[in-house]
Amino acid sequence: MQQNTWVQLMDMRARDSHAVILPYVFSVLGTFAFIIWGGDALETGAIQLAVAAWVVLGSLWTLLWFDGVIADLSAGMKDMDSEVSDSNMGQNFSKAPFAVFRGFNALVIVVMAVLQLAALYS
Repeated sequence: MQQNTWVQLMDMRARDSHAVILPYVFSVLGTFAFIIWGGDALETGAIQLAVAAWVVLGSLWTLLWFDGVIADLSAGMKDMDSEVSDSNMGQNFSKAPFAVFRGFNALVIVVMAVLQLAALYS
């Protein structure tokens, strides 16, 4: 793979990660704000179901999207040319524990979803 292509692909996937993080954070904060200040609206089963569906589907969407980004970054590490892989940054990148990143990402998203659902139905 040409180095320019590699750089563009890695940049694209890094931008994808940035594109999903902020909406997910706002979604979680918005859900918690609604749970805290939603008042009587939260007593309606249809509203609870809609919020629960959003929490589950939004979390699943974020998990899959971000996991794909991490998987592609890990694969990109294997596609580095010698100029990049021999650099200090390339050597550091090749030592990154991508499996740990993927596991931690899944753990955080699942825990946040469980906390939201617990708060919604308590």
